Amino acid sequence: MARIFQTLCVVVLALVPHHGGQAIAIGSGDFTHHEALDEEDKFHLFWKFDEEKIEFEAHVQTTGWIGLGLSPNGGMPGSDIVIGWVKDGTAHLTDRYAEAKAEPTVDESQDWDLVSGYENGTHTVLRFNRKLTTCDERDRVINEDTMRVIWAWHDEDPEDESGASGPTYHGPNKGARATLLLEQIVPDQTTSIGTAYTVDLLMNNVTIPGNQDTTYWCHVFEMPQLTSKHHVIKAEPIVQPGNEGTVHHLLMYTCKKNPNMTIMPEGHPGHECYTPNMPSDWRECYEGSILVAWAIGSGDVVYPEHVGYPIGDEDDSGYIMMEMHYDNPLLVSGIQDSSGIRLTYTPELRDNDLGTLEVGVLVNKYHVVPPRVPEFTSAGFCNPQCLNAFLEEQGQPIHIIGVNLHSHLLGVKLNARLIRDGVETDIVRDDNYDFNLQFMRMLKEELTIYPGDILITECVYDSSHKDSIVYGGLGTPQEMCESFLLYYPKFNLSKCDSMVNIGHTVGYAGVQDFEFNNRFDMDITAPAHLVNMSYEEVMEAVPWTTENGQIFSDYLMNSTFYSTCQGTHQSNVDTDALIGWIDPFPRGVKRATEDICSRGSTPTPDPVGGSTALRPRFAAVYAFATFLLSLAIMG
Repeated sequence: MARIFQTLCVVVLALVPHHGGQAIAIGSGDFTHHEALDEEDKFHLFWKFDEEKIEFEAHVQTTGWIGLGLSPNGGMPGSDIVIGWVKDGTAHLTDRYAEAKAEPTVDESQDWDLVSGYENGTHTVLRFNRKLTTCDERDRVINEDTMRVIWAWHDEDPEDESGASGPTYHGPNKGARATLLLEQIVPDQTTSIGTAYTVDLLMNNVTIPGNQDTTYWCHVFEMPQLTSKHHVIKAEPIVQPGNEGTVHHLLMYTCKKNPNMTIMPEGHPGHECYTPNMPSDWRECYEGSILVAWAIGSGDVVYPEHVGYPIGDEDDSGYIMMEMHYDNPLLVSGIQDSSGIRLTYTPELRDNDLGTLEVGVLVNKYHVVPPRVPEFTSAGFCNPQCLNAFLEEQGQPIHIIGVNLHSHLLGVKLNARLIRDGVETDIVRDDNYDFNLQFMRMLKEELTIYPGDILITECVYDSSHKDSIVYGGLGTPQEMCESFLLYYPKFNLSKCDSMVNIGHTVGYAGVQDFEFNNRFDMDITAPAHLVNMSYEEVMEAVPWTTENGQIFSDYLMNSTFYSTCQGTHQSNVDTDALIGWIDPFPRGVKRATEDICSRGSTPTPDPVGGSTALRPRFAAVYAFATFLLSLAIMG
């Protein structure tokens, strides 16, 4: 799951230890972003940006040269690098590029501009800037994608810009960090509120299983009793020290009213989600709304000043379920955790109630990513009949203010799109996605969603290093493709997903007919030589190559799709009538985009509609809509 909001206030001061153990003040008041790039807090980077330019200021604990680069993958080859130093009171800066793990070559086009630089007895400080797009083929475009920032330093200044007397090899003083350089910051307004309260909701010594790489753990909390409506305006993660690499993300659901809700005695750790040990009434919490979501790489969750999540109103049950995702890929035994979240809430109501809507591919094992494919595309959409029904129930449109894109380890390019009146536009896009850095991308301008609009989530996976199929699922080694839309005013639709016609998925592997048993597993009935084989055995029997994997991707995207429509328990919409529709994948005409380097535009082909020739051939797939609904509620 994603980093829903990272709030970074304007940096006025940062304290960095110097060699003597005291602290010196660094930083400038005009920067909006700041990160310590290394774990020892020796390399601090400040920055700000506008529509055309980005400006950095690096504060590094060295009196030698410092280097900063933009990398395609966290390594040196292909990186756009700047190296600078201060010698005899004069600051130097060089624009470079790296083609290998060697001294970066000085670029013929020097696009980084030195603003200022100085050093004291312990630190070197350089301020420099450049255009977001320089049109130099050696430079990387700085955009809203996740950026891999690489850094290095040395304790000595070079004698010359390059060659034998150029910058000396940095040794162990190097690293890489993923970040969003062009992140839209949400100011933290909580300190200006007259009345605010906090409550800590923490897991209780959960023993994380050492025999599985992914664990989802659930606990239901009773919230403070409120006599009137309040707004949650901030959520701060509380991660137990030492467990930063294990606590991957959490979701908090508002539970439906139930006077007999199962509450564990004090000290009880809770239960593993989606298992028979989990109390059955806890499952009903999945029919509620997502109050807050937090994920690895995130900071505090802060909502903009005109929205807040409602609690304490007449629909509030007073119970919250926390679902924590623990990641344990090394199968370490004996890890215990008491992490959680601190909520800040206020009776000073904001103008709008906030909500979260999930749009994407329904999470289940029939979502398939074959091996050996550098770019395999999966996508899901929100059926407009579902969206229309809830917008009509609401009586007004909704306004999207942020989007979190989510896949697992294979995801490399993700986007959320809108089709309106046949025209297709990006809402957000990340062509350099990082599973371990999941942000809520706040929109520069709010996007209003009307009846008839179509919302799409698309994921491109790189499975070129895999030798076997990766199936959809909740676990980290499995795959997902979702976007979480942050919007207002809150309405009663919580999930609007779709998935490829399963008949077409297995049809590619040669299956001609099948049915589902009472465990919702597939029983293949034709052809004869595939009978008694499982779904997984049939799919893995395909001799997957890069070529036929790409053909399979195109084949599925021109298939027909099932859709699901899940409302909250407050809704009167008949969602059963909106589940199981079989439609081609929606496509629109994409607007031409300007190429500022050539001052031309990139033409976009006419839309290619999903094939209407591919129709479901199996009666069993129609009954599968019931199965999809159960998955939607569970997942």
